[in-house]
Amino acid sequence: MTNDARPMPWEEDAVFTFQDREGWIFWAAGLNEAGRADVAAQVPGGENSDAVLAGVRAVDERAMADGQAWGVGVWFPERNGYLPTASILVRTFADRGDPLKAFRKAVKRARKVPRIPGVTVSGYSATPHETKNGPALVQGLDSTDNVTGVLLFTWRLTFFPYIKDEVVEIECDTPYAHLVDDVDEEFACLMEDSVYSIVGYGE
Repeated sequence: MTNDARPMPWEEDAVFTFQDREGWIFWAAGLNEAGRADVAAQVPGGENSDAVLAGVRAVDERAMADGQAWGVGVWFPERNGYLPTASILVRTFADRGDPLKAFRKAVKRARKVPRIPGVTVSGYSATPHETKNGPALVQGLDSTDNVTGVLLFTWRLTFFPYIKDEVVEIECDTPYAHLVDDVDEEFACLMEDSVYSIVGYGE
């Protein structure tokens, strides 16, 4: 179900992996229509929901257009009618070098508020953080699309693992203002339970 032309991180080594969590579905970016239908069918009532299938397609296409994201996840919580409520993109960048030096450079770069074409940034934060995987930078971004007017709440956690010479970037976002705290908690739990594993998205 994946795009065979794209090399995937798990092919030769352990890969950063999220553990199973209720309401979340993860896959490798690049699904065909049958693959998207399979993902939608894992959501209660999703096989008959245009909103679920459209959500799966939109996030998968966004990951492919990104060009660097290879892992995709969507949260379909019961409390929000099993609608696609938050999405996750995973990117990895190899040959990082010294983790602490790379981390310090990232913290320095993150001091400035990002400028995003076509988007108005209304809130931004960048906080150094320590995770079980290594030093991390946690960024929060509230932005509004200048064309659609859609407000998006985004978390980006970039960490510099000691176990592997790479940088891992996980981006999570939601358009649901009333569920921001819930998504924040979900994202924190996913990161806490994450592992490096030979078995992962590639199965």
